[in-house]
Amino acid sequence: MTLYILGLSLFFIPHFFSAVRSREDGRDIRKTIGEAKYMGLYSVITLVGFIAMIIGYAKAPDGAALYVAPHDLHHIAWMIMLPAFILLSAAYMPMGYIKRTAEHPMMLGVLIWAGLHMAMGGDLKQLLLFGSFFAYALISLIGAYKRGTDLKDKPASALGDILAIIVGLLLIGLFMHGGHVKLFGTSPV
Repeated sequence: MTLYILGLSLFFIPHFFSAVRSREDGRDIRKTIGEAKYMGLYSVITLVGFIAMIIGYAKAPDGAALYVAPHDLHHIAWMIMLPAFILLSAAYMPMGYIKRTAEHPMMLGVLIWAGLHMAMGGDLKQLLLFGSFFAYALISLIGAYKRGTDLKDKPASALGDILAIIVGLLLIGLFMHGGHVKLFGTSPV
């Protein structure tokens, strides 16, 4: 469990720092040390953390379930994940109305994904994983909304939304029809 906790820490500390760091002129470490150095250091630390998190998770013992979700939640989980997949997809598509309205579709998608997985129940290592992603997405969203964006002024087209919806539907279909089992060893329903 030590490697798992170390991996979570190395992965999320830079993420949390980035979410709350000062962006004021003269106080923004990203500008002070330079974009390339900041992103290089950020990338190396989070990559090492990600690898340690995956290996540590696999090696950590499964514990007793801390709680179990109501049975009906398993039947509607895909309906909750569909908007998460659409939001995650919208983050990487051309500017659409979904992306412009959400402003931070990636973080909203992660928040839904992590929240649902926490609600599904699990042991300590699952709660640590999904709880970390949930906390990060929530803190990141709060900070991002406080800072504001200029997306509301950018032109949007339905193409970005159509692509995000198609990709979201494809992803949910893949996960519902064996993808989740092949990747994570558990059925989503």
